[in-house]
Amino acid sequence: MQQFIYISLLVLGIAATFAIAGLLLWLSCFSRFAPWFRSLNNFSPQVVAVVGILFALYTTFFASDIWSVRDRAQTAILQEADALRNLFLLAEQQAPAIGAPIVAAIRDYARTTAEIEWPLLAEGKASPQALAGWRRLLQAVMREEAVKGLAVSVHAAMLQDTKQVQVARYQRLAQSQKHGDPLKWFAVACLGTLTMLTIVLVHPDHWRTQLAALLIYAAAISVSFTAAYLQRSPFQVFVVSPQPIAELITVDSLLELR
Repeated sequence: MQQFIYISLLVLGIAATFAIAGLLLWLSCFSRFAPWFRSLNNFSPQVVAVVGILFALYTTFFASDIWSVRDRAQTAILQEADALRNLFLLAEQQAPAIGAPIVAAIRDYARTTAEIEWPLLAEGKASPQALAGWRRLLQAVMREEAVKGLAVSVHAAMLQDTKQVQVARYQRLAQSQKHGDPLKWFAVACLGTLTMLTIVLVHPDHWRTQLAALLIYAAAISVSFTAAYLQRSPFQVFVVSPQPIAELITVDSLLELR
């Protein structure tokens, strides 16, 4: 339903943009209000530049924010995978009685994350199975055999990596719950309408020039609406892959890859 609402807003915004462009062209050139628009022939063209710059700056910051959200999600995934890999490396260097349960728990956590929790991220939801998998991983690290059989520094490093897995997972879940701000859609609509209105006032006597300029700006505004649509959860729009985590499901040994 949420996906349908956002797509509907995008289509409606683009359609409304071109409809407003056509309405402004008709009002200023072909309606009974056309003489009034032509009377404003001293309107400075610099006004278009001022409003256009404001619109361009807003769109630039908007686009920067979109990629920032995606990068934060990707960073959380890589941090989670890196902590799992460090833990895997430490575990496979230990005796089988200590390392094997930890490696098995890592594989189980990676599987539930990639296969069960990942599809839920597009809806901003977490998987109880993934959380249970992390708890099993923590229990494997905290087993009596590991506590007594490992050097204090090695066991502390394992605990730190286990904690980092959960911290990175929470960051990933937080990014999945981000949604676009409706006020940004409203700001795009207002700045775009003002830009097209200034174009109409600058070229009241040349409808073909108006038409070309209005179409160009309407296309630019449509791009901004598309950016507003993209500024949602990176797991809904972008293809953020679980591959860095999923690799641990089937890898035999990380030592051999070094």
